[in-house]
Amino acid sequence: MHSAKIGLVLGSGSARGMSHIGVIRALQEMGIEPDVIAGCSVGSLVGASYATSNLDQLEEWAMSMTESAIRRFLSININAAGFVNALNMRKLFEQTIGMESLNFKDMDRPFGAVATDLSTGKEVWLQKGSVHDALWSSMAFPGLFPSVLHDNKWLVDGGLVNPVPVSLCKAMGADVVIAVNLNADIINSYQVVDEKPEDETNSEEASNEDENEDDSIWEKAKANFQIAMSLISSDGSKVKEPKSLDVISNSINIMSSHLTRSRLAGEPPDVLLQPRLNDVGLLQLYKAKDSIAEGYACVQRMKEEILFRTQRLVDDD
Repeated sequence: MHSAKIGLVLGSGSARGMSHIGVIRALQEMGIEPDVIAGCSVGSLVGASYATSNLDQLEEWAMSMTESAIRRFLSININAAGFVNALNMRKLFEQTIGMESLNFKDMDRPFGAVATDLSTGKEVWLQKGSVHDALWSSMAFPGLFPSVLHDNKWLVDGGLVNPVPVSLCKAMGADVVIAVNLNADIINSYQVVDEKPEDETNSEEASNEDENEDDSIWEKAKANFQIAMSLISSDGSKVKEPKSLDVISNSINIMSSHLTRSRLAGEPPDVLLQPRLNDVGLLQLYKAKDSIAEGYACVQRMKEEILFRTQRLVDDD
């Protein structure tokens, strides 16, 4: 009889992915050390860090993130490769985590990542060669990061096809799979609400009179005009539109949520962990502390089921 294996699947979810660190910490406290690890997008980054005993370095980096620090990684690229300055971020990860020359065969435990073939739309399982290339392929979300040329294929984010790669983990030999889905409660609703710009305008005018009595009439007029315009949509109606980044972020969330549910229905794990992270936005890495804490708490909420499933594995073996 083969030695029974526990597999850990870390799903995609951009900044929410730091919650994977909390999940791993809580599992370790329970004495659970996965034998194989599969990751997608940010889940591949955390998974690779864990599989190379570099999770402490990643956590330290994540906890150091501030809003201003994140802005340093954002850039406007003329060639539309992506909004994130990938070169700067790659250098940072190389210095912080030390994966620039790492090969899959040199990892402490079996690890696999999933990416998407941009030409065919098929998922690609990455389990050999450069870990560095595999990670950037798995995380190359269109519009944020540039696509990656790997084995004569242009690869992009694995979350486009398999956000929580249970299938990969089972193919790697896992008998019991613990999967982490970061896309369970991430769809934020935007309601069309009539605004009352006159009230806010009057409030602003009163504030200006109290604090800046020597302001010119022209300056006040400009301020009031800006307030009014911020409450008028592009079609002239007096409703407040979602900001562009909110539209992009929520569109990604909708796609990820529906795709994740579909894939998990066909490939259910033995234990499904779903941290509550609907208040963590696409690039809000500065919320890493709260995300890590929620990942830890999620495992605590599922502790009995996790122990039951893994203990059954040991007994059957």
